[in-house]
Amino acid sequence: MIRTILSLLLLAVMGAGVRAEVPLDGTFMAQRTCPALQSINRQTNPGDITVSPGATYRVIAANKAQATHYWIVVPGAQPDRRWVAVECGSLNGGTASMPAPPRQPPASGPKPRYTMAVSWQPAFCEAHTRTPECRSQTPGRFDATHFSLHGLWPEPFENAFCDVPADQVRDSEDGSWEDLPPVALSARLRSALDQVMPGTRSQLERHEWTKHGTCYGATQEQYFTDAVALMGALNGSGVANLFAANIGRQLSQRQIRSAFDAAFGSGTGQRVSMDCERDGDRFLISELTISLVGPVTQDADLASLTAAARPADGGCSIGTVDPAGLQ
Repeated sequence: MIRTILSLLLLAVMGAGVRAEVPLDGTFMAQRTCPALQSINRQTNPGDITVSPGATYRVIAANKAQATHYWIVVPGAQPDRRWVAVECGSLNGGTASMPAPPRQPPASGPKPRYTMAVSWQPAFCEAHTRTPECRSQTPGRFDATHFSLHGLWPEPFENAFCDVPADQVRDSEDGSWEDLPPVALSARLRSALDQVMPGTRSQLERHEWTKHGTCYGATQEQYFTDAVALMGALNGSGVANLFAANIGRQLSQRQIRSAFDAAFGSGTGQRVSMDCERDGDRFLISELTISLVGPVTQDADLASLTAAARPADGGCSIGTVDPAGLQ
């Protein structure tokens, strides 16, 4: 059983492992110029963003109970969720919300297995031009330069639609996702999910919960919190940087697997498969599937979950990283 991640957003844009944080409501007033980091551990700062003295920012979370950094929203930054050191300003009205009790992993038995499927959204949109998320995609939107969440699937793949009524199974499989029950998420998690899963504009989250999340052994909040956290680790890694730096160019399976090895440890690239789709005379990288083994606990991370999995079929050998917009 997967254990609850204490934060509501859980490193949604950080390049680090899944760990507990303390959600906060309030504002942060900067008292001096300080860097606004994407990742505390790696000290990454895309765009060299800083907070400005006297400016006020919305606070999302603290990195721990005895906080060293606050997670704030910096308008205009890409991504706009950033970490700032607590000594750089003052917290106003910050109140912690209580996390749900942690789920306990099973005492014995086989470790849970999952597949995390992540899309390269511009390639997806070449074949799905009528969907709301593709009609509204722009080169400046998050999913134009980062991976998008397709789903987090408990294995085996046949482990689907757990205790789901027949009419909901039918609607999920037929693509009538607007007829499925809405997914109830906190406002903060909904915001984070909308960023990493642009398909929420087409109610993809309803389909993913109905088919896969119902077999995850957790609440809707916990299921999507875990998925968003893992996406944060991937999108904060050198793998995402490799794709962003090669938009419009080709990448090979070997390059991508090597990037996983560099970001998450030797051998993790062998647990990744690449899917490609033909678009006219081009062959586009459309999706990566990443094999994971083990419970997502407070100390687990994408590296250890991937390393524990079996090697996977590599899929296609080479493809183009599609830019946003119809080509």
